[in-house]
Amino acid sequence: MSELSTSQLLLTPNSSINNILNDSLLIEILQRLPCNSVLRAKSVCKHWFSLLSDPYFHRTFVRYHEQHALPFTLVYEFHFWRRCLSDHLHHNFHTVSDHKNFQLRGFHLGFLPCFQPWESHPIWVVASHKDLLVCCHLKISLLQGVYYICNPLTKQWLDLPPSPGHHRVADTAVSFITSEKSVSLNSFKLVQIPKLDSCHSNSNCFEVNMFCSEEGEWRKFKITSPRSFTRTWQFRPESITFKNKFHWLVNSSNVVVVDPFEITSGFCQVIGLPADLNPDIGICLGSCHDNLRVCQISRGWSNCELIVWKLLDYVTGNWDLECKISLKEMAFFENVRLHKFGFSTMEVLAFHPADFGVLYLRFDNQIVLCNVRRKTLEVVSECLQDSSFSVGTCGVFLLMHPCWPSMIPSLPLLKEC
Repeated sequence: MSELSTSQLLLTPNSSINNILNDSLLIEILQRLPCNSVLRAKSVCKHWFSLLSDPYFHRTFVRYHEQHALPFTLVYEFHFWRRCLSDHLHHNFHTVSDHKNFQLRGFHLGFLPCFQPWESHPIWVVASHKDLLVCCHLKISLLQGVYYICNPLTKQWLDLPPSPGHHRVADTAVSFITSEKSVSLNSFKLVQIPKLDSCHSNSNCFEVNMFCSEEGEWRKFKITSPRSFTRTWQFRPESITFKNKFHWLVNSSNVVVVDPFEITSGFCQVIGLPADLNPDIGICLGSCHDNLRVCQISRGWSNCELIVWKLLDYVTGNWDLECKISLKEMAFFENVRLHKFGFSTMEVLAFHPADFGVLYLRFDNQIVLCNVRRKTLEVVSECLQDSSFSVGTCGVFLLMHPCWPSMIPSLPLLKEC
């Protein structure tokens, strides 16, 4: 077709872009748009709605955009004292995000039915996977676990039946994984490990509750560990999903690994932590570039060091010292404000999900980006800017933002705000 005839065709009043471009060309063009623009484009006409709703377009859209690193949001959950207003311990969230839409809209869970803004502990986040969170209402969860799966960006949510037994959220380990077979969330598993009673110390058996969406109910399993533990299990609230398995730190000395797809076998794996790590100092467990990593800040009278270990062999549990660097020798350390209690307020929050040389630290109320390769410290955010003081970390969760948001099943349980 000549250039003239093409111009004439574009100027014809009765012509349509659907007559000019076939579906293949439309897909090539529309898949390059951001997700929000694609969702709006569905309202152009019935043909576009059908084309953009087709699973084939979803697959091509995801395949095109996943060539680039996914944006993410670090959700930091913490306790704090509001010293000038009350003597009560409060609970709050803080986020650091490189996702533009998330920054514009802000992070909140007010769309959940259990949210009560006047409560000091309105919501408790217990797990995350991809761009989904698992939340719990703290007052309800003191007696029985009632969980909500939600997408903070799309404001969709799903409530699950109450879990069996009675337990506290702070004493319970929870992990969550979705199906990898589809862009939409058509199946998921939620695993819950209640804290063992003191009478079960030095035991290598524990119970696991699992909710499977395909079955629509909770089931109990007994798990046997290759090692016994001399004390009751003390979990950090968050877990690490790595190689489709759940990983928890236990007693600051071991990593317990549970495979939700092989849970009927009744066994778990235990990986010992490096012997040089101090169990009395906070330890951060994370993953990056197909490796598990652990990190802590060692504290001394005159100096403190950031120590990072990488797991070399997932089967044998061999670790390699990857980094050991003095924080005081890093550039811009003088910009970090330390509380009068000094190094007792420092901790490692999380590993960067794509860059193994970058970690997130907490100095008092400041969130600090630590670049190990450049040896720099950069204050990226403050979780509290008044006279309040953060006294403890409840959990740190990475919300990944895929190019196409994860959808929660529409029937029979989906509720929308």
